[in-house]
Amino acid sequence: MKITRFLQLIFAFILLFNVSCTSDFEQTLEPITYENGYFITNEGSFNKPDAEVSFVTQDLNFLQNDIYKANNNENLGDVLQTMAFNGSKAYLVLNNSNAIQVVDRVTFKKQATVTTNLVNPRYIAFSGNQYFVTNNNFGNVIQLNAYNVADNSYVSNVSFPRTAEKVVEAGGKIIVQTDGVTYGPAPNFEELPTGHTVTIVTPSNMSKLEITLPSNGIIRDLISYNGDAYVLASGNTNSYIYKINSSAGTFTTTTLTGITKAQKLRIDSNKFYFNDNTNKIYSMNLTSTTVPTNPLVTSTGNAYGFNVIDGRIFVSDASFTGPSKVNVYNASNGLLLTTFNAGIGTNGFYKN
Repeated sequence: MKITRFLQLIFAFILLFNVSCTSDFEQTLEPITYENGYFITNEGSFNKPDAEVSFVTQDLNFLQNDIYKANNNENLGDVLQTMAFNGSKAYLVLNNSNAIQVVDRVTFKKQATVTTNLVNPRYIAFSGNQYFVTNNNFGNVIQLNAYNVADNSYVSNVSFPRTAEKVVEAGGKIIVQTDGVTYGPAPNFEELPTGHTVTIVTPSNMSKLEITLPSNGIIRDLISYNGDAYVLASGNTNSYIYKINSSAGTFTTTTLTGITKAQKLRIDSNKFYFNDNTNKIYSMNLTSTTVPTNPLVTSTGNAYGFNVIDGRIFVSDASFTGPSKVNVYNASNGLLLTTFNAGIGTNGFYKN
């Protein structure tokens, strides 16, 4: 299935112009909005304001790229790290612009710009009337900032010794990935683990509880699902999924025997989906102890962006010099549903 170029041009035209008739029965075309589809974040090129967001409809037949500029008549910014939702708003975290653009998630019109105390912001999570943003300049700022949802005012922060990366809400707590990897010198760029911790932060007082995971894998990913947090760690022999009990500060382990260097973890309809460093994508039931031996999909390219939504696997072969290729697969049988081009450095997929 291919995205129709003709429809894409019509879509862009309608967004830019409200066509009206000046007769006695004046008619105005309603602006197109973004319900019932998927947002695609495109990181852009480092040190260039070419980050953007794409939108594809739920039936995968209708695509528009660069919807932020189309609706706000300005560039989004430099390095779109991630996107998240709270109520009627979407939050676009811009790492190298040191900013968060807040937009209406239906019209994509800008509502606010947040810059206070943001230093290379990374990821964002929500709890109650606040949101929490990790900042990491790989130097003197490694912290979690708290902001008020109502007016985006800065509240406070808490620092960590080594890194501040993914962040999620689970069980009323904020869980932060506080270890992962750094990289050795060229030309090998060897992965160097920083440690094996995640940290539970209590939103009301920003107190910290550090959890040390086993040292048999590098922490790769952190997600939440149905009130629980899950950490993916991987090594040269096996990979591991840790389910975090945010109240007790404990965890249980699922060992992915024989799955080496797993990179990304997602959950959809009570199934785990994860990929390894050769772009093989596997699936297993959330409660299963049987590890799959055959991949569901082997994707093309670099699998830079990855998510599973509504029974569909979204994978990007990201380019940082031109459009990125996106493949969408059926999550039940692995069959390719469609392929299309998004923006530069496609890194994420989100349901709206």
